[in-house]
Amino acid sequence: MTSPAIQQVNDKLRELDQKINDFFNKVNDVLSWVPGFLSDLIQPIENGLESLRQKVKEFFDRVNHLIDQPGSPTRLHEVAADWVNMVGNTVGDIAGRISLDKLQTNLDWEGRGAEAYKTAVPAQVSGLNSVKDLANQLRGSLDNLGNGIESFWTAIVIALVTFVVGAVGAIIAACTVVGIPAAIAAILGAAGVSIGLVATAILSLQSLTNTISSEQNTIAQKVHDLGDQWAKSNTGAMQAKTDWHVAQ
Repeated sequence: MTSPAIQQVNDKLRELDQKINDFFNKVNDVLSWVPGFLSDLIQPIENGLESLRQKVKEFFDRVNHLIDQPGSPTRLHEVAADWVNMVGNTVGDIAGRISLDKLQTNLDWEGRGAEAYKTAVPAQVSGLNSVKDLANQLRGSLDNLGNGIESFWTAIVIALVTFVVGAVGAIIAACTVVGIPAAIAAILGAAGVSIGLVATAILSLQSLTNTISSEQNTIAQKVHDLGDQWAKSNTGAMQAKTDWHVAQ
């Protein structure tokens, strides 16, 4: 499922492309009425239009490169919820059910096997709760990444809206030969601001992904440590029938 912000970016890109084309068409239409002997006035405008084409290309190249790999905030949030609902909550429920105060075994049996069992249970409960904690940490990390990607695309939408507004104003201003240079300057200014907004958004997202990467590495290490440290039950002391006696 496409994020609403990403869909907005696609919509605004199409709108901006149309407005840029409208601007160039408007300028060409106005210039077509200029007599040849005023070509000295037209050349600076042509130079300005070429600069604008390059700036527009720079902007679209940047945004289209990002669109190729938009990410999926929605999917990240879904996976984050699955970690809690399908892993964290499940092992948490198990931990609650096998705690010593919930087990009838501790009331019905005694002996060497029963004591070994009682000793093993708290460690197993602790291990399960650690898994639950890790699932919650992973959910937080994935949710933060999803929110960050959403914020990134919202910033790109703002950049596109800024460019569109500048283009609309330039189209209005380009109704005369005299007004065209100012219109070109205005749309170039909007393009520059928009490119700056995109660059800032990219830097912010890169900073977030570095933070998330560090979080993920920490969680992965905790999972590795949990596997090494998980208490192994002394099942040998629980196997012999003589180690279990009905409590008196």
